[in-house]
Amino acid sequence: MLLIPWAAALALGALAAWLAYGRGPSPSGEAAGLRRWLLAALRAAAVTLVAAMLFGAAAGRATPRQPLIAIDRSASARRAAGDDSSMARAWRTLLQDSLARFPSDAPLVAIGDSLRDATADEVGGWLPDDAASRVRPAVDRAAALGRSLVLFTDGEVDDAEALAEAPPGSRAVRWPSTPRPDVAVAEFSGPTAWTTGDSSEVRITLTAGPLATGGGTLVLLVDGRPYGNAAVPALAPHASARVSLPVVAPSSSEGVALLQAAVSVSGDVEPRNDTLSVAVDVGDRPSAVFVSTAPDLDVREVLTVLRGALDVPTRAYLRVAPGVWRVEGTLAPISEAEVRARAASAGMLIVHGDTTWKPAAAGSASPLARALWVPAPPTVLARAGEITRTPEWYVSGAPDSPLMAALAALPFDSLPPVTLAGPVRQGTPVLTAQLGKRGEAAAAVAIRESAGQRSVLVSGSGWAGWSLRAGRSREAFAALWGAIFDWLSAGRGDVRAARPVGGVLRAGEPVAWRRGGADTVVTVRLARRAAGASAAGASAAASAASAAPAGNDSLTLRFSGTEFETQSPALPAGVYDVETTGGRSVLVVNASREWVPRAPAVQAGPLARGVAGSDAPRLADRSWPFVAALLLLCAEWLLRRASGQR
Repeated sequence: MLLIPWAAALALGALAAWLAYGRGPSPSGEAAGLRRWLLAALRAAAVTLVAAMLFGAAAGRATPRQPLIAIDRSASARRAAGDDSSMARAWRTLLQDSLARFPSDAPLVAIGDSLRDATADEVGGWLPDDAASRVRPAVDRAAALGRSLVLFTDGEVDDAEALAEAPPGSRAVRWPSTPRPDVAVAEFSGPTAWTTGDSSEVRITLTAGPLATGGGTLVLLVDGRPYGNAAVPALAPHASARVSLPVVAPSSSEGVALLQAAVSVSGDVEPRNDTLSVAVDVGDRPSAVFVSTAPDLDVREVLTVLRGALDVPTRAYLRVAPGVWRVEGTLAPISEAEVRARAASAGMLIVHGDTTWKPAAAGSASPLARALWVPAPPTVLARAGEITRTPEWYVSGAPDSPLMAALAALPFDSLPPVTLAGPVRQGTPVLTAQLGKRGEAAAAVAIRESAGQRSVLVSGSGWAGWSLRAGRSREAFAALWGAIFDWLSAGRGDVRAARPVGGVLRAGEPVAWRRGGADTVVTVRLARRAAGASAAGASAAASAASAAPAGNDSLTLRFSGTEFETQSPALPAGVYDVETTGGRSVLVVNASREWVPRAPAVQAGPLARGVAGSDAPRLADRSWPFVAALLLLCAEWLLRRASGQR
């Protein structure tokens, strides 16, 4: 490759000499012929030098580029090697010995949860403590610099597939480690909200380290009190097992319960991965009850928004025939009296179909918020010789209302039509529609509030057509029903402007937040509990990792007009009391995923075949080629003048 620019320059120089001196008649006399050859040689040499500089030709032998050295600083190296002063000294010594094999001018970076430039002098103070191990930034940096990559790692990386794109000549160096017995709580799946007395099931996934382990015990704790236990089977190296435990929401808890799974196995040497905790909202009434006397596709799609996008715990009951009721999902039979009783105790009640249907008799608790949804009647069948078309209503606007901020951005011109059961004539309109996109707009959805109770009135069928059509229509469906249920949720007592999304959260992972109202900018205040205060229900691993004292902080969340979730930067492990406008919640951040054992994904050896990049001095970077080309052209001019040529 280095000879190609020179070959092209020589060809161009020869062509320039032939065009200048090779096309005319041969001169008479030996002296004239010799002078002509000398002029052609001077022209060829000058043009060759200039062309070589333009083509970036090399001025000397190429030397290999120094590789980019990447040091994996993820905390998984500490789990494999221990966590005492001797481990720290051994790790730093090993790192310094490894770097001694490379020239001091080789570029050095640290990887883990981010990419950072470093120097060899800084290595002596390093300790593996990053909450992630991502190698993609190092691969991209090496490729951009045209250098090979030398990766020093323990083998446990998050994105090992990125190494397939490493530049030629790259290789990995695995640090030696001593296998130790270890069992970790890797995953925790359970309820994100409870109603007092509800029964549910939690599923815990356990993972073993590089050595086989014996049996043990898994304990489930609620607010620090043992609530159940199960036997843990013996595990092979890097094997996993799933354990399920039934749990009943405690009747005495109110607000938030801290649910914790803790595993105990003989010989386990790493306590930081033995527990996993989540915060669960607990209330004395079901968050939402959905009753449909005429179930259809709309019901299924709306329940998806209610349960998924907004994370509202919901019980749904369907009337499949006169007097025949089923529990949505399992289709288990249930009596109408039981459905009425559960509807009466709901914090939010949605009635679809026959809006004259009522919960249990007076004297029971009444719902704090409710939605009445009247579907459109079936289309009349056409008789012979007739054509019957379903009337199509197109959503046309969002009038001034408490929901306007969330609905004004809907793509009204591109939404599929719906079929209204008739205009909503009560309450404040929040969404209007026109028949065939012509005529006067009629209210399709309206809201009203009386004596602290909030109600939503919905007309028509075919709303699921928005959700079934991908893209902006699906987003509009989620925005519409999300806004409806968020406004209703304020009537059931949950008026928090934002709350953490339920589920397991680990250090190093961004925190997901869900909006609870129409505000798109929400200020959140975080108060981190002291290590001792987090003992009841908080992860012991989180407490151990929380070396920093308790403190307060605040952050600003920004939501887009149609989105109900956003993210904030990762937080250190610990338990946080969260305060926003309208209420409080609890956020539990467990120890990072780096403490969970996993099979090494990177083996020592070459990562990519080929020759590492090299550097050669360029002719254009030297001064003598410019001087030589100028002297050659001057010599040619003088010789031409001496021979009588111009």
